[in-house]
Amino acid sequence: MSVVLEPYRWSAQVEDDIYRDVVTRFAPHLPLQRVAPARPAATPAEIEGICDNWIWTAGHDSLIVQAASKALDRLFPDLDQQYFLARQIGDDGFHAEFVRDYVKHRRGYDPVRQINDIVRLHWQALDDLPYRDIHSFFAWELHYELHILSRLHTERRTGQIGDPAIKQFAEERVGPDEEVHRLRILDWWIGHYGALGRAERQATAQRVISLDDEIQRRLNPYLNSRYQRSAVNFGADIRGKDAVYDNFRREVLARLLTTTPEGVGRLTGLGE
Repeated sequence: MSVVLEPYRWSAQVEDDIYRDVVTRFAPHLPLQRVAPARPAATPAEIEGICDNWIWTAGHDSLIVQAASKALDRLFPDLDQQYFLARQIGDDGFHAEFVRDYVKHRRGYDPVRQINDIVRLHWQALDDLPYRDIHSFFAWELHYELHILSRLHTERRTGQIGDPAIKQFAEERVGPDEEVHRLRILDWWIGHYGALGRAERQATAQRVISLDDEIQRRLNPYLNSRYQRSAVNFGADIRGKDAVYDNFRREVLARLLTTTPEGVGRLTGLGE
């Protein structure tokens, strides 16, 4: 007889606590909170840099629109599951479209071809992993919604250059939307995983960890390029990025798969 696990309580505070703990242990030079606001981009090169970073974010969001749509169609026949995916798809489509219009206004050109090229790069790396099965879908969501928080938290705390127009959109719309996506995806996963029997949970955990690591290997070139863009375009401090990212990811996996960080086992690192 299977035993239903007590639901794990996830929140934005849990995410922030994990990040703070990892930074304290592995990158104590990084601030735990922002010391001073970023200054507005002033030169054409700085404005182009801000646009470049957001175009890559629009590519990320557009990939989510396509991948989550495929997963909805193939893996989730129930309406309650379709609802959380529909919310993710709609919001990320809106975020990407806002960025497209922002770049048109700020720089005078339509970045949609570049966004399309970025989406193709994602698909070339991922193949069918976002919608192959439930386990690969969850591993993909971990990468595109959870693990990236390591970089985003560092960006938000250390970036020196910004643009008030898109900053307002990011804080008032993108941030709250993405928090909803994470919490609803994790609510589904925690219920699904917790209802499994012990042996099935152990097998599922190993399967998800293996798929998570496969996605890590495939995405490493892209992820490292995003860190470099954070440093160049925002002036973010990415020293110690490998240790912060790797240990943030390990802790997320451990908590969501009801094991210890050590129990996760060998993982491919960001720097490999």
